[in-house]
Amino acid sequence: MHERLDARQVLRTVRRAGLEAYEAMYAARSRLPEHEHAAPFFTYVLRGEYVEQVGPLQRHSARGTVIFHRHHEAHANIVGPEGTASLNVELTDALWRELTADVVPASDMVGRPLSAGGDAEWLALVVWREFHHDDPASTLGLSEAVALLCAEVRTSQARCVFEPHRRLDRCVEYLRSAPAARTSLADVARIAGVHPIHLAKLFRKRFGYSMGEFVRRQRIRWACDQLARDTGTISAIALRAGFADHAHFTRTFRRVTGCSPRWYRQHVSVTSARERGF
Repeated sequence: MHERLDARQVLRTVRRAGLEAYEAMYAARSRLPEHEHAAPFFTYVLRGEYVEQVGPLQRHSARGTVIFHRHHEAHANIVGPEGTASLNVELTDALWRELTADVVPASDMVGRPLSAGGDAEWLALVVWREFHHDDPASTLGLSEAVALLCAEVRTSQARCVFEPHRRLDRCVEYLRSAPAARTSLADVARIAGVHPIHLAKLFRKRFGYSMGEFVRRQRIRWACDQLARDTGTISAIALRAGFADHAHFTRTFRRVTGCSPRWYRQHVSVTSARERGF
């Protein structure tokens, strides 16, 4: 059971077998005093950003970040200037061990903001979609989505997606810096200092897909930021993200996220609309 914090407003809570999920928003510039959760949990940031203080360490989490926590980990939070909203999913100890036993002891998955690589964000978005379903299949759907998220983290960990790699890190940073730009393989290879063919193979081995697909997902990630901020029409966001038209953008958005841009905006904007009365 999640504890009461004055700076937090819980909008919706769903309890399924072994899971308790709740969507919450946090007031702009609020400070949550040091607290802990009795159960292990993960957070998927839907909007805004915050800094989490764990002892002397600070972790920055922005929209799209996924972060796992062990049970009874004490932490405090400082919310950013625009407020924030998140989906938080608590698991029973038994389910946590079942889903993460092969990862947690051998990695630094816990406490690491998972946003720089891999597909954790998109699998967390599937959890969020299932969280909003209310039908006979929703219990199975939510549990399955959580299991697939954990499986993705395990796969990314095995690929060393979260570990430093000087040349690939330069490549990723370059591709993330301007996702709407027209970039050639030769351009990226020059930045990374790797032969183009070797870079293409190395990138696919690490991430499981091509640099072209990585850029498309970065464009969708950027579009999610704009939709969460409610800046402009969907067609305008599509063009600024580098898509030829609204239809092309919608097809790619649905393929990556599993939902339409309209559905995403409608559900993420609920937290923003309610915050004005918070």
